[in-house]
Amino acid sequence: MSLRTLALVRSPLALTVLLASIPGAITPELGAQERPDLPAVLITGTSSGIGLRMTEVLSQNGFFVYAGARKPEDLARLDAMENVKSVPLDVTIQREIDAAVALVEAEGRGLYGLINNAGVAVLGPMIELPEEEMDFQLDVNLYGPYRVTKAFADLLIESRGRVLTTGSIAGIVTGPYSGAYSISKHGIEAFTDALASELAEFGVQVAVVEPGNYKSQIVASMVKRMEAMGYTAEGSRYPSMRDLIQGPLDRSQYDEPDDVALAALDFMSSDSPKRRYMVVPNQGEADLTLRQGMREIAQLNQGHAFSHTRDELVAMLDDALRESPPVRPQESPATPETGLHEAIVAGDLASVEALLAAGADPNVKEPSGGSSPLITAAMFGRTAEAVALIEAGADVDQRNDDGSTALITAAFMAHPDIVQALLEAGADRNMTNNAGSTALDGVEAPFEAVQGIYDYLGAMLGPLGLELDYDRIRETRPVVAEMLR
Repeated sequence: MSLRTLALVRSPLALTVLLASIPGAITPELGAQERPDLPAVLITGTSSGIGLRMTEVLSQNGFFVYAGARKPEDLARLDAMENVKSVPLDVTIQREIDAAVALVEAEGRGLYGLINNAGVAVLGPMIELPEEEMDFQLDVNLYGPYRVTKAFADLLIESRGRVLTTGSIAGIVTGPYSGAYSISKHGIEAFTDALASELAEFGVQVAVVEPGNYKSQIVASMVKRMEAMGYTAEGSRYPSMRDLIQGPLDRSQYDEPDDVALAALDFMSSDSPKRRYMVVPNQGEADLTLRQGMREIAQLNQGHAFSHTRDELVAMLDDALRESPPVRPQESPATPETGLHEAIVAGDLASVEALLAAGADPNVKEPSGGSSPLITAAMFGRTAEAVALIEAGADVDQRNDDGSTALITAAFMAHPDIVQALLEAGADRNMTNNAGSTALDGVEAPFEAVQGIYDYLGAMLGPLGLELDYDRIRETRPVVAEMLR
C-alpha cells in the first residue's frame, strides 16, 4: 500500500536512511604536473560524491590519484583531471582488481595509500529482505574493501603506507529498514581494527572515516536498483520502502562532502593520523552517534557479575580520553542560529528566549532537512518554545525540504496545544507537503498504516529526547483531526 502520508515527517535532524570533520577550507591547487615523485593513492568509487571529492582534494594537494570507476564516461572525466589516472575497477570483480594491481605496478610509482570508498545502499526490513539483496550489500561494502586491500597489500607494506576505508555513522547507529547497510558498515569497523593490528608491525597505518549525511548519489543508485528489480510493497508487513525515501534523490539538500575529503587528506598527510574520523555536518548527528556508543557501553555493563560502577566507568572513559583527546583543531563559536535548534530540542525555554533576544533568526533552517525552529518544536512537542517563536515573528507556514510545515508536523505528532497556537497565528491548514498531504490527511490515516514512521522516528530521535507515547498519540489524533476540519 502506497502511503503518501509517509512524506509528512521529515526529521529536523536528518532522518533519512543513515547511509554520516576536519574544519577549514580546501587548500588551493598546488599546480603540480603529473610528476613521478608524488605519492600515489588509489581510491575506489570515484565517479561521484565522496569519492570524487576525495580525488579532487588529494590530487590538488600533493598526491597522484588512481581513480577507480566503472563507466567509460566517468573514466574519461577522471582522466581529464590533473594528477589523476582513471582505473576501470568494480570491487566485486576479482579480475578487474588484479588488473588494477598490474597497472599500478607497471606505472612504477608504487602505492602509498588506498582508500576503499566504493559503496551501495539497500533498504528493507530484515525479516523480508531478499537474500540476494543482502549479498549485494555485503559484496560491495564489506567484501569489496577486503578484496582490494588484500590485492594491494604487498605494495602498501613496501611503502609503509596507509589504508582508509569509508564507513559511516551507520556503523555505530542502526535504525529500522537500514539494517543491511548498517551491518556492512559495522563490519567495516571490525575490518579496520583487525587490519590495523595486523599491519602495524609493517608500519602501515589504518583508519576509517565515518561520514554522516552529505550530498551523494547513493540514494539515487539505490532507487534505480529498486525500480529495475520491480520492487513492490505488496504483501509486506511494512510500509513501502520507496515511499520512505523522501527529498531529492541526489541528496542535494545536504552539504558537499568537503569535510570528508579533508579527513582523507589529513589521514594521508598527518604525522599522527587518527584511527577514526567521524565527520558529520551538525551537532545533532554527532550527539546521536556518540550517545549510541555510550548506550552500548551501558548495556554491556548491565546486570552481570563483572559490572562496573558509574565512577569506575568514568575512570575508564578518562583513560580513553587521554589516549584520544577530544581536541577541536579549529573551534567555531556557536552562533545564535545554530544554538536555537539545539535549545528547542533540549526544551530549554530560557535559552530560546535569550537567543531570540540576542538576534537569532526565528526562521533559520537547520542544514540537514531544512526544518525551521517551529518545525523542530512541533516534532519534539515543545509548546512553550513554539509560542515564543511565534511571538518572535516566526513564519508559521515555512516549509522544510520535503514541504512539511510546523502545522503538518505538529498534527502528525499529535500535539494539540501547538496545533492550536499555530492555527491562532494564522497557519494555513490547507498547505500540502511534497507528497500532496495536508495536516488533516496525516492524522486521518489509520494509525496502523503510519506506525512504521513513528517507530523510525523513535529509533532515530529517541536518543535526542523525542518521547513517543503511542497510547497518547492514538487518543489525541482524533482530537487534532477535529481541530483541523
